[in-house]
Amino acid sequence: MGLKVDNVLSYRGRIISVVFIAVIYLFIRGIAIMYFGRALYPFPIPVLIPLVIAWYFGKQYDKYVHLSMRDTLTGLYNRRYVLDKFPRVMTYVNRRKLNIAILLLDVNEFKAINDNYGHDYGDQVLEHLSKILCKSFGQKDIIARWGGDEFLILSTFSDEKLVINKINQFKNEIKREDWQHKSDISVSIGKATYPLEADSLKDLMAKADSNMYELKMSGKQMNATKSEESMLH
Repeated sequence: MGLKVDNVLSYRGRIISVVFIAVIYLFIRGIAIMYFGRALYPFPIPVLIPLVIAWYFGKQYDKYVHLSMRDTLTGLYNRRYVLDKFPRVMTYVNRRKLNIAILLLDVNEFKAINDNYGHDYGDQVLEHLSKILCKSFGQKDIIARWGGDEFLILSTFSDEKLVINKINQFKNEIKREDWQHKSDISVSIGKATYPLEADSLKDLMAKADSNMYELKMSGKQMNATKSEESMLH
């Protein structure tokens, strides 16, 4: 399912394009052998140029697909990808009798951070958080920028302790990070569980958002400078 932030393109478009051209070439070559008794060229020189062109256009397609499902600032998956992927994740966990933890993360007072230190610094905060999320969560977790200063994590599990451990690792990594203006950096995370608490992404998001809001109001946040444990719904 998805995964660490990277800039590696899929080869799907290139492979399909090259295979398509190769099949056409082999078909034409077969016709030539059938009617002329031999191929027009012993070495497929005429096909090299179409193969190169096919590879080029296949790569452009791969770039388009990659960019369409990634957030441009952080490199994380975007909302479109999550909406497309979630039904398949549900099918996966239902078949294997697993659960999905929906984690909604929000940067506290992000507007104030932008106003006080500038939007460039605000972008740096989001990029740092993205890297910490990727370091803290597993390769099978889907990590996405949901929009603005909100992040979404989908984590499948059989034992909820595994999810809690990842959250605790994330919290510790926030404190270890060498932030500028460290005292202003804190985040809140709300959690909801499929299928226990809801059976649709919309309802799960609403539950996670409600839990996150409760944490904000109670002051139980993950702060870059505080050592006390944060609570999680």
